Amino acid sequence: MNRWLRIFKHRWLDETDTARALAAEALARLEARVVVSERRQSGEIRLCVEAGLPLSYLWRGATPRQRAIAMFGKLRVWDTEANNGVLIY
Repeated sequence: MNRWLRIFKHRWLDETDTARALAAEALARLEARVVVSERRQSGEIRLCVEAGLPLSYLWRGATPRQRAIAMFGKLRVWDTEANNGVLIY
């Protein structure tokens, strides 16, 4: 994809687009499913939803996977009692 088109598509979106894509009822369902899942196993689950990648990631051609890895550290998902955090990006 053209670099400028990719930048435009990602920068066009903001937090309101995230809220529109995941309505309050959808967030409540996700939260309930995370709670149920955490009861069944020892991992701690964290959800991260972004409407678009930051400009710095777009400019250097980074992938969403690279952003997810960065957010794993930034959100300190690994910093759980048993070091078994899970990020769903």
